Amino acid sequence: MITDSQNKKNFALRLLKQELSRRNFWEFCLYYDKEFFIKRTFLKDVAISFQQIAEGKINSLSVSMPPRAGKSYITSLFCAWTLGNNPTESIMRNTCTSSLYLKFSYDVRNILRTEKYREIFSTATLSMDKQNLNGWNVNGARQVSYFGAGVGGTIIGFGASLLAITDDLYKGLEDAISDNQNERIHQWKEATHDSRIERKCSKIDIGTRWSVNDVIGRNYENKRYDLSIVIPALNSQGKSFCEDVLTTEQYNEIRDRINPDIWLAEYQQEPVDLKGKLFTDIKKMSLDEFNQLDKNAIEGSLAYIDVSDQGADYTAMAIGVLIKKEVFIVDYLYSRANTDVTIPLCADKLTKWKVNFCRVESNSMGAMFSRELMKHTKTKILQVNNTTNKITRIIMQSATILNNFTFIDDKTPEQKQFVENLISFSKEGKSKHDDAPDCSAGLSMFFRSMFPKIFY
Repeated sequence: MITDSQNKKNFALRLLKQELSRRNFWEFCLYYDKEFFIKRTFLKDVAISFQQIAEGKINSLSVSMPPRAGKSYITSLFCAWTLGNNPTESIMRNTCTSSLYLKFSYDVRNILRTEKYREIFSTATLSMDKQNLNGWNVNGARQVSYFGAGVGGTIIGFGASLLAITDDLYKGLEDAISDNQNERIHQWKEATHDSRIERKCSKIDIGTRWSVNDVIGRNYENKRYDLSIVIPALNSQGKSFCEDVLTTEQYNEIRDRINPDIWLAEYQQEPVDLKGKLFTDIKKMSLDEFNQLDKNAIEGSLAYIDVSDQGADYTAMAIGVLIKKEVFIVDYLYSRANTDVTIPLCADKLTKWKVNFCRVESNSMGAMFSRELMKHTKTKILQVNNTTNKITRIIMQSATILNNFTFIDDKTPEQKQFVENLISFSKEGKSKHDDAPDCSAGLSMFFRSMFPKIFY
């Protein structure tokens, strides 16, 4: 039986925890969602750095850690906690897309509506007349309490007095290594995000360390952060930083199947340095060795054609057959000849290897090439329109090419030229021709889409 004195003691203890949660952000995290944070104690370092921001001990901070670690969740809680302690001030939080901004806005607004939050910050209540996700207020606010946008969006008439946060301005590696997209993000941040920061406002940048030239990279290089928190997926002992996020075994599986640059950037927070050649270590096999394999084990055959779009380009084709999770590149075309020569050659090779489907890249010549090729073969011809940057596409597919492709040496001039062009490809994008690597990347994407259980 619980006595009155025990009830009073429990009540006093609860009040003490609530007061401690008002003053200390990590205690607030434990009070709000103990089950989550007790398993992810690495987030205490983030909470302590946020506390330093709140207390004015530091004014600028960057945070980088692996996916699904909880960095956006703890940031949403920090926004709510900060508004609870400073209900008259304003927070700006920008992200890569408007939909992600709206999600974060929804999350923070909903935290303010929870009973646990109201137990601690009873006076930080949402204004009845300003609760739109694009910008909402708490009662007593001098201006909009929480606002922001996605990259490219417009922010008019708002100013951030307390916190200015960027939270994942890049959708992925493709944004970070694309010079045009990266510059677009930098320009938007400088023209829109930075222009809304008031004099005493603190700055937090959160995101994956994709590239040495991304937003965090440039700021880090220019020594604009008072503190930077970097948490890699695998620590110096090769163990998972948090088994509750992903186990060591799961991280090792990811590392073995993706491009090393992507692993280092997205999971180890070591930014990509686009230098050097990618395909010097491709797997090769002689035609005699390939002929000793059991051809009855072939699960499918696919082809990809990158049609010459300019006079100096090559038409490149690669045909791959799938045997036990390995793609064997069994035939090639690498030619500057006109379409009256390359179309019949492609058709003959597709027929020879009984190719099920062939994708043709739909550049200005690709559509015509596809229509004519259909007249010469029974292979199903599919047109594909690649929207991502070519260099980015090649880099993104390089892990599959290196790990799952074996190039058969059939001693033909086409094979020799194709492989030489592939091996000479530079990540810096300075290769004179990149038709073979582009073709290989297209074939990799094709196999991954047609056999997802094998390559994912």
